Amino acid sequence: MIFAVSPLASAEREIKGNFPDIGGMPAEIQSAIIYSTDMGYLYGAADGNFYPAEPAARLDAARAMVKIFGHDNEEADPGIAFTDMGPSDPLYKYANLATKYNYVPPYPDGSYKPMEAISTAAIMAGFARGMGFEEQVKFAEAVYPRGPDHRGTTIIGHDLHLKYRKTTTWPSHAYSRGELAFSLQMADTVDEWRKQYIRDNFDWLHCQAPWLGPVRQGALDNAFAKIGYPYVWGGDCDAENGYDCSGLVYYVLNRALGYPMQRVADDQARDGRYPAVNRLELLAGDPVFFYEENTGNPASYIGHAGIYIGQDLFIHSTGSNAGVSVDSLDGYWGDYFAWGKRVINEPEPETFDTYILLSNPQEAPAAARLTYMLPDGTELSDYMPLDPFSRRTVKVDKTLVNQEFSTVVEAIDGSVIAERSMYFRYKGVYPGGHVSAGVTGTASMWYMAEGCTAYGFDTYILIQNPGSRAVDAVVSFMKPNGDVVDLDCVIGPDSRYTICADNVPGLSEAEFSTEVSASGPVVAERSMYFEYNGIREGHNSPGIFGLSSNWFFAEGYTTGSFDSYILLANPGEGPADVVMTLMSGNGEESQTDFTIGPNSRYTVMLDKIPGWEAAEVSVEVTSDVPVAAERSMYFNYNGITGGHNALGSPSPGKVWYLAEGYTAQDFDTYILLSNPGDEKTEVAVRYMVNGGGFLDHQYSVPAHSRYTISVDKIEGLSAAEVSARIIGDNPIIVERSIYFKYGARSGGSCAPGVTGTSGRWYFAEGYTGL
Repeated sequence: MIFAVSPLASAEREIKGNFPDIGGMPAEIQSAIIYSTDMGYLYGAADGNFYPAEPAARLDAARAMVKIFGHDNEEADPGIAFTDMGPSDPLYKYANLATKYNYVPPYPDGSYKPMEAISTAAIMAGFARGMGFEEQVKFAEAVYPRGPDHRGTTIIGHDLHLKYRKTTTWPSHAYSRGELAFSLQMADTVDEWRKQYIRDNFDWLHCQAPWLGPVRQGALDNAFAKIGYPYVWGGDCDAENGYDCSGLVYYVLNRALGYPMQRVADDQARDGRYPAVNRLELLAGDPVFFYEENTGNPASYIGHAGIYIGQDLFIHSTGSNAGVSVDSLDGYWGDYFAWGKRVINEPEPETFDTYILLSNPQEAPAAARLTYMLPDGTELSDYMPLDPFSRRTVKVDKTLVNQEFSTVVEAIDGSVIAERSMYFRYKGVYPGGHVSAGVTGTASMWYMAEGCTAYGFDTYILIQNPGSRAVDAVVSFMKPNGDVVDLDCVIGPDSRYTICADNVPGLSEAEFSTEVSASGPVVAERSMYFEYNGIREGHNSPGIFGLSSNWFFAEGYTTGSFDSYILLANPGEGPADVVMTLMSGNGEESQTDFTIGPNSRYTVMLDKIPGWEAAEVSVEVTSDVPVAAERSMYFNYNGITGGHNALGSPSPGKVWYLAEGYTAQDFDTYILLSNPGDEKTEVAVRYMVNGGGFLDHQYSVPAHSRYTISVDKIEGLSAAEVSARIIGDNPIIVERSIYFKYGARSGGSCAPGVTGTSGRWYFAEGYTGL
């Protein structure tokens, strides 16, 4: 235990002025001592000296903070008492008020220990609270929850430049009286832009903890263990009392983790043993490098280094921040950013990766605002411009980490098409992906024909409430025999709600369709993860808010290892008589009919219909009363196993749009065209890629038949992100199927096209967790 010298013993004299013992201090410290004593925050000792190098006492700090933060005229709180300091003590008030406002709190045993030396970390904590940055401290703590307890207040204190830039003190060390004077002056005179920098960069969005494998976690463990350590030129270990920028990188990656590393930032950045990565490719634990001068020339000298954390934050040691702290890649450091290096060859853990795909099929520029809504009502927005005739991919994981969310896409300029893709390893064992187009409106009634909790299937109902008031909903699950299970729920404003159907009483081991009846406008979707005859994957579909007597499906396949099902829901009180027409690629047709009972679901396996056991097939469903219809397919596509689901289209149309499409890496994309009419139709397809380029192709589709386009085989589109606009001379039906290997995950997805652009798209589902 260290005790401080005690100018407080002569506090009544409040000695100020030019102290004879500060002459050997740096000019900045001398100036700060004069300032702080003139302001009455600190005082000298009875002998006329200031003792700038001696530890500051806890009561020194308490009085200074009570004064600087404007509580000097308040009376002591009678409800606060200490075991070692009473109200008769002339300085008791400062300990009392410093406790009341949590600037310098007492010990758990009730003692204050007024003359004990105060630590650097405790000083930074008091200033962060007094300056009103409690919220930013909590966010900074969340950046890396495994870091030391003082990480939040230390980060904020260092980034506010409250700590003397040439300090030699560690967070656990006693803070000197001279440096306390410096901190007081800086707290009084800190630039407003620096305060705003803290508010802008240490918020909920930027401070989401990154996903980490064990090696990258080790990198950040070692880096954050040095938070608050001083900047020391040439330092790369504790024995040197601090770290310079490349020294911290060298310590973490070489000394702690054993990776061969150069010692100087420029050498580290140009080390050919490790590949360079751009800013969008950075992973937590990657070293990041910065030019000394912002010339735009890659050959320019690299003068600074740090370690990437995530969400555009990085940890580094810099003289301007007085040591190891956290900063943002935006602003100043973004201007000087050069590149990162992939030293740790460990991928991120496999999470749900969620993408929003945007297409602008018009000749004028467009722009969209993406608003993400979380279960607790939190909202976050992104702005995305789009060139004419272009598509754009937004990876939501870059914005939201480990979050459930719904999304609203709003066209700010022009109108757009929007879809959502998700790739996952559900419960660690169900790899795959699914795609769904957004819906263009909200409704109080929604229907979903497919749903299952038997045979290894898990089903989730996602409900989005984009309104400002809570909504009551009744979710009705309709079984094949007409039994109905109801579930009541409340969806909060501007939020999403998740129902795991497997956990609903009465729904275990069941097939069902779903009806959502809400007291206000909502959006509903369904996601399913399954094991089907040894195939593990997942699929998704939005609900429909309008039943129909007609449904059309362009896709369907029963050949080889493909199984295709039509799922129908009749939520009405009477039976539904249905005629199903099957159409092949060569114009052959056949019909089958059946009856669906009231309040029930019905399943048709196309593979079991005589004559259609091995065929490409499109389907038309006609019912005497309105119903809901979907199609599910389970497959082995060239060794890729999985399943996908698509909502039917209620009517053919002449114009269709598809926002998603990918042919690079191990993705195969197909566009399926169905012509249910009596005449051949000519179809014009415009393929639109990133940046505004496009290709036009023509196709002929015979009457009562289907046509399959392999997008990968089109010259110029063999490795592209691509959207499509499809225009037929006569009304047609359009779908898109994708079979993929996404990293170590594989599967397939399918979705119908949409028949128009919109100023608004809704997605109830979205997830970036494990």
